[in-house]
Amino acid sequence: MQLAKLLFLILLSLCLGGCNSTRVSHSKNALVIAIDSSPTNLDPRIGIDKASENFHHLLYNGLLRKNENDRMVPDLAKSYEKLSPVLYRFHLRTDVYFHNGKRLDARDVEYTYESILNETVTTTKKATLQVVQSVRATANDAVEFQLKEPFNGLLVNLNIGIIPAGSPSDFFRHPIGTGPFRLIDYQQDSGAEFAAFPQYFEGAARIPILRIRVIPDATTRALELKRGSVDLVFGAGAVPPDYFQALKNDTEIRTMIGPGSNYAYVGFNLRTPLLRDRRVRQAIAYAINRPAILRNIFHGAAVPATGILPPEHWSYEKSVLQVSYDPVKARRLLDEAGRSDPDGNGPQMRFWLDYKTTTSEVRRLVAAIIQSDLQKVGIGLKIRTYEWGTFFSDINRGNFQLCMLLWVGESDPDILRDVFSTTGSRNRGKYSDPKVDEWLRQARVAESENEQNKFYGLAQKKIAEDCPYVSLWYESNIAVFRKELVGLRLTPDADYRVLKDVYWKD
Repeated sequence: MQLAKLLFLILLSLCLGGCNSTRVSHSKNALVIAIDSSPTNLDPRIGIDKASENFHHLLYNGLLRKNENDRMVPDLAKSYEKLSPVLYRFHLRTDVYFHNGKRLDARDVEYTYESILNETVTTTKKATLQVVQSVRATANDAVEFQLKEPFNGLLVNLNIGIIPAGSPSDFFRHPIGTGPFRLIDYQQDSGAEFAAFPQYFEGAARIPILRIRVIPDATTRALELKRGSVDLVFGAGAVPPDYFQALKNDTEIRTMIGPGSNYAYVGFNLRTPLLRDRRVRQAIAYAINRPAILRNIFHGAAVPATGILPPEHWSYEKSVLQVSYDPVKARRLLDEAGRSDPDGNGPQMRFWLDYKTTTSEVRRLVAAIIQSDLQKVGIGLKIRTYEWGTFFSDINRGNFQLCMLLWVGESDPDILRDVFSTTGSRNRGKYSDPKVDEWLRQARVAESENEQNKFYGLAQKKIAEDCPYVSLWYESNIAVFRKELVGLRLTPDADYRVLKDVYWKD
């Protein structure tokens, strides 16, 4: 256990009985939240990291937004229609205003998307819109998207925050949106202050002032919660699982846990000859004791996963191969693959593999447990830890044998094509199966949702059998907050828009 963590738990145990009198008093007009990092860009066309998305949810609205089942539902658009396989029309609400008092109209939508498509701004979000040929305002409250070819993944990419037409190139410095909060002040690596927007079309936020503090250290975040200078932290990994357990014993603090969509997995590199054998990959999956990891590290703040798409997703396929902890089956599969144990239960390994992960404490603990589990079936694992930048660069270049990673908040089932089709842009392990390729192609252009689900379901079943990934768990969203705070709810993607509805109990 790290010294900082041990110190926190000692301080917390001392405070539980006698520190409440030292709590920081706070105004019922403000809410203070702690996050671990600053956003990279406040322009919703550009920022893609989780911190940026959190700020975007406070400041902006998209044409559509995700609901709790990862379906796209109207936001700034009050309705939409599919005029043909390549033409969509969106009808806008007429009661929406920007923070500067300007009424939203279709030219703002056209400007936002055309600035991405014509590269007025440089952004990776253009890649998700490559199929869009043009965006055109056809009336003050109507806008049409013309596609180059049929593409069922269009709607999930229409949650980009809409900005005013003609916004300057340095828009990110003084962002203006239609969201429930407007920005008052922002200091990189320090924090931000927001004010409730009184003209928000779904009603003004109940707490007038929102302050966000950037506190990278988990121990400090937890202690600030304890003393009351922070009112709320929430999201997957908001505080480490053992801190979460300790804070549950504080009578002045409430905790909440809910489903999350962050998917943890062990990925195989099929360029490694040994790992091209499905039996070897399956054996590794059966050898990992997921229940023990979830119990001992996550303390219930994660649930077993079966694939990238979580159970709440509309296209989730539940009838896939369920891999449980079964070391006997793992040994049998290895024997069938011709990888017999040279000395039975002795110290020699059947073979050795490299396992790459980050320097995160939780990831290193998970790696050590997996190493121990695999050793029990005769597989030697060499753990290599790297800082995030180096690690992720290696993974993207295919420089790994096994690695552990997360897919964060993926809601488009077309992620399956990106990750598992032979030519997928994020197929880092080089998995390839012609049936999966064809099913994912048919799902992409299917006319109905039932057809989509049919092909996505077939692909998910085959992928689970072939085991290019070992599905580990979905990390739950957690919240830790002062007991007087009311109205908080957790969504699978920890959407910050829920802050509009929280308030202090009288």
